[in-house]
Amino acid sequence: MAYEVLKELQETEAHADEMISQAEERAKEIVRDARVTARTMIENAKSEAATEGKSIIEAEEAKAQAEAFKTQKRSSNQCDELRNAARANIPRAADLVVERIVTSSGNR
Repeated sequence: MAYEVLKELQETEAHADEMISQAEERAKEIVRDARVTARTMIENAKSEAATEGKSIIEAEEAKAQAEAFKTQKRSSNQCDELRNAARANIPRAADLVVERIVTSSGNR
């Protein structure tokens, strides 16, 4: 009877060792799978961040171009206004020059 109890104890220990070994192997698989999943998630996050960053840059470039166009248009309009104002004063300036030349030469 003691032999049977020892034999049963050995079988139980062997079974427990096998269960521990299987559990350790399963734990290693879980860790391996988690690492692969983590790497995949990191790569996906990097890719999404790069795509989002590119979209943001493109949107900001478009805004900057639109603002530059508005500024250029406004500057061009101001130049046109100044040019027109200067042209409007040309006859008066010519009259002033002629008047001073004629006055200074003594022909009144």
